[in-house]
Amino acid sequence: MPITTSQNIVRALVATYRANGTLKAALVGGLHEGFSAEKLVYPFGVYNVVAAPYEDDWTHRTIVCLIDVTIFSRNQVEASNLDESMGQTLDGASLSVAGQTSLICYRVADLPRSVDLDEEGQKVYGVGGSYEIWTSQSL
Repeated sequence: MPITTSQNIVRALVATYRANGTLKAALVGGLHEGFSAEKLVYPFGVYNVVAAPYEDDWTHRTIVCLIDVTIFSRNQVEASNLDESMGQTLDGASLSVAGQTSLICYRVADLPRSVDLDEEGQKVYGVGGSYEIWTSQSL
């Protein structure tokens, strides 16, 4: 069996978000990797892989992937509520990771809240969390 990478974990996380029709509809600007494009409609989300170390024994590879997900909105309450919905969607989720067996997906930390100004000079609130995802695959 070919060895797969943390990219399959990312795909599974995004698929799990998309499967929640209510959350997907509420994040009008979508969910983006790394950073968002200019002129997106609020609210939207951004996810980043923080780390994904591999641990091998002689038979299996375990990947422990840490992904930060942040929701941005011009409304602080909306950002908080959507972050909570994201947490309910991902925390404890059984991810379907291609080529790997999903072991756990848990929210392990809240990210510091942020307030910034967008290109129009309006406040934008960022609320999010860190998710730890463990998978295993045969070597």
